[in-house]
Formats: sequence, C-alpha cells, structure tokens
Amino acid sequence: MTEQSVCECTPVVGTRFEGERGRPPSLAIIEAVAAAEGISPIELDPLSDEIDLESIDKLLTGPDGTPNLLHFSVNEWDVFVRDDGAIRVCDPNHVTDPEPVFEKPVCD
Repeated sequence: MTEQSVCECTPVVGTRFEGERGRPPSLAIIEAVAAAEGISPIELDPLSDEIDLESIDKLLTGPDGTPNLLHFSVNEWDVFVRDDGAIRVCDPNHVTDPEPVFEKPVCD
C-alpha cells in the first residue's frame, strides 16, 4: 500500500464507507471490487488472502487524526481509499491522463 492520489487508470466504481457508525472500510472495499467485477460480494474470492482487511479498518477508522490515503491492487483492480470514506476502484487496463483519482468521473 502506498500513499498516492494521482493515477493513470479509469475509475469504474465509486462508493463510501461510514466507519465506526456504519459499514466498515473492509466491507465497502469488498462490495466495490465485486461491483467492478459485475458479481455479488459472496461470489468474490476472499480478499483477505491478498490484503489485511482488519488493518485497513483500524487505519482508516482510528482516532489518531492522521489523514490517510491507501492505494493497493487486488484482483487486477487499483483500489484507492481515503479516510473521509471515499473509495474508488479503477481499471488499470484503461489508461487515462494522470490526474487525482477522486477528481475523475466514474465511468459506467
């Protein structure tokens, strides 16, 4: 995982998590990757085999107040997650001009 906000890929799914009061980041990430693949979350291979979902939840909902932006690849998708709840799943096979991932429109 790296801190990065600029990408050259096309966002295909945009969603949010609610942190301590609702849907945790890990669940929102699972649902977003499944949506990008066009399948139900229960059909998705377990993401915990590739990333530490519990650590992501702790990092993004922790009380330390440090702004966090995570970027990682899973199931051939680029996933960007901000601590304010924004999530973008991007298709690295559809290259675009480099620009901040959260300013790009989500393509259908």
